[in-house]
Amino acid sequence: MKQLYLTLFVILSIPLAWSQAGISVTPGRLYYKLGLGESSSQIIKLMNPNDKELEIGVSFSDWNYENSGANHILESNSLPNSCVNWIQVLPSSYFVIQPGETKEIEILFKVPTDANTAIPVHNAMVFFTQLNPGQAKDESGAAIQVTVRMGVKIYHSFSQKTEPVIEIADFKNYIDTDKAKFVKLQIANNSTIWADGKVKWELFNNNTGKKSHLNETDFFTLPNDLRELHFQLPKNLEKGKYTISAQLSFGETDVIKVAELEFEI
Repeated sequence: MKQLYLTLFVILSIPLAWSQAGISVTPGRLYYKLGLGESSSQIIKLMNPNDKELEIGVSFSDWNYENSGANHILESNSLPNSCVNWIQVLPSSYFVIQPGETKEIEILFKVPTDANTAIPVHNAMVFFTQLNPGQAKDESGAAIQVTVRMGVKIYHSFSQKTEPVIEIADFKNYIDTDKAKFVKLQIANNSTIWADGKVKWELFNNNTGKKSHLNETDFFTLPNDLRELHFQLPKNLEKGKYTISAQLSFGETDVIKVAELEFEI
């Protein structure tokens, strides 16, 4: 029987009956704030949840964010803010994890003495790839060979104290399609540091006075990013006039920015 070979990248979202496939990596992000010539190490943990050993290989890539927030993976050293060459994975770029074992891997980051300080933030991706494919079955019971690749994002900044500056660039669009009603919020990172945060959404029915607290949305940005967040509104909203508010919180001090949009159904 011909087998299907499948590589799963970062997020395992395909419905499979797992056997001998998978790897757990934590944390998924490492942050380094180092000056010229400085170095630092951090530890990540890789766990093998299977009943056979995993052979793991290490590789590197550049990356940035698409406007939607999705990861855009590129070849190593293809971006001006790449720091691939500043990273060393210890003890080696190949290792074996025994069944049920959790292995600690050191990520050594060293900034060159001649690095370009005009680029405030550098980043890279460290990939851990399962080299011995595992066995799985899809929903129909067909056999699948699965190779799992997990990525750890690396962030570097020269600054130790820079606070992020996030601005609301646009919040004017209510969109009604056959499948869903949603609003579109654009936020801009106008700082020289990465910024992660949350958006709390609140919906107010101007006709009835009913207020609803909706789900939160996480966002991640790099300097000069323009992020576009699409938030789907609850189904079966009554006809009438509404006001939706978006409350952004970000940074170590939880800076708050609020925007409102009125629309009518």
